[in-house]
Amino acid sequence: MNLEKLVRAFSEYDYLVLTRGPNLAYAVGMPDAVGLVIELKTGQATLYVSRLDYARARSIAVVDKIVAISAVEVPPRRPGEELVIAPSFIDLAKKLDGRVASDSRELGVDISAEIMELRAVKDERELGVIKEALKITERTYERLTHIKLAGLRERDVAALILKWFLEEGADGIAFDPIVASGPNGAYPHYRFGDRKISPGDSIVIDIGAKKGVYCSDMTRTLGVSPVLKDAVYAVYEAVKAAEKAAREGVPASEVDKAARDVLAEYGFAQYFIHSTGHGVGVEVHEMPRVSPSSKDVLKRGHVITIEPGVYIEGVGGVRIENMVYIDGGAVVLNSMPSIL
Repeated sequence: MNLEKLVRAFSEYDYLVLTRGPNLAYAVGMPDAVGLVIELKTGQATLYVSRLDYARARSIAVVDKIVAISAVEVPPRRPGEELVIAPSFIDLAKKLDGRVASDSRELGVDISAEIMELRAVKDERELGVIKEALKITERTYERLTHIKLAGLRERDVAALILKWFLEEGADGIAFDPIVASGPNGAYPHYRFGDRKISPGDSIVIDIGAKKGVYCSDMTRTLGVSPVLKDAVYAVYEAVKAAEKAAREGVPASEVDKAARDVLAEYGFAQYFIHSTGHGVGVEVHEMPRVSPSSKDVLKRGHVITIEPGVYIEGVGGVRIENMVYIDGGAVVLNSMPSIL
């Protein structure tokens, strides 16, 4: 995965110790491992896992050494199994002798922010996996456009999305699906419920498949009701303005402002109540932040979302969300139209 990047980034230390699931996903593709120790002078990486995950780790994790850790030994040991008995990985890692950098303050110098910055810049391999995840998401949207949604409950649609993700090759979901019909579309972080979709409803659908450990994130508003027609065009123009503003070296706050200014021109400023976007990687929300208060500057290799929205309580909502790769300018990764 990204072990070489980590070794280069933290070479001033003797050890790098990772304990957080997203960082373990980034480093070795195994977020449910217990911990990772990298000897930075040699680059040797030792992955610690539960005994239950030992055989699986040996089959998928590209590291120098895999060690099972357990508080007590329950026989038998399997042939060749390397097992250490310790109260916890933290207790074990505390015995390292030297300068330790870690995403746990208990273990050494906290380099969590530096890892987040490292994770934010994607290489071609990472970008390729993210594109695969997005293709799965778009194929699922395509299937949604070919069925009659009216009469289904929101949870029925969410169930279809999860089923189709797996059929299309997803390895998981980036987050719980949002299927917000009618007035529920006014709640940006609504999930789904028992409401039946009625003819003429607008339906905000925000979904993201995972491929490997990498996420996608995409929103479309289906079946736009006449009362929200102007909002749809305003949000569409806001997306395009933000995509045009997004380029290498530009403060993320300026991208947010580009979207916000368009919505203000259309008279919808008071209905846009969240930031314009965020980075996407092994977590669906990571650096950089695309918000009015963001101090982040866009870099080549960033993958961000652009997702302005309009939310009118008692009426409904509109959101369009694309994924963008910063390669000098903004490269929109989505192939599906913004308005379905």
